Amino acid sequence: MRKKQGFTLLELTIVLAILAVLAAILIPTFLAAIDRARLRADIQSARIIQNAMELYHAETGRVLSGDIPAILGTLANAGYLDPRNSNTQTAGALWVLQNNRVMLDVSRNNADAVRRAYNNLTEDDKQFVIGGS
Repeated sequence: MRKKQGFTLLELTIVLAILAVLAAILIPTFLAAIDRARLRADIQSARIIQNAMELYHAETGRVLSGDIPAILGTLANAGYLDPRNSNTQTAGALWVLQNNRVMLDVSRNNADAVRRAYNNLTEDDKQFVIGGS
């Protein structure tokens, strides 16, 4: 009598097929979660910048205008903002100033992943995004 050692080729093929199906299901889910997290991080940074602008206005009486890098520099130099925590934009979208409000413009982003991530945002977060729908 022979002792059975190891797995047969059929058993290994079945296991590999099951793993392939699981990977096909889980990888897009994980990638979508990463895109959502990046977009939400950018929205939170926009909120931080907006709050710093409002605090700057309340304390100095001056309204900041211009492009976002100049505003970030002004806020950082005045001590209202730590540039290390707000300069990063992870979703590939751009911050813009619209009606004295910091917004995240995703209309220039060609990635469908960012637009799909927009659909999963809360209504409160969507107020900080332009061009998501």
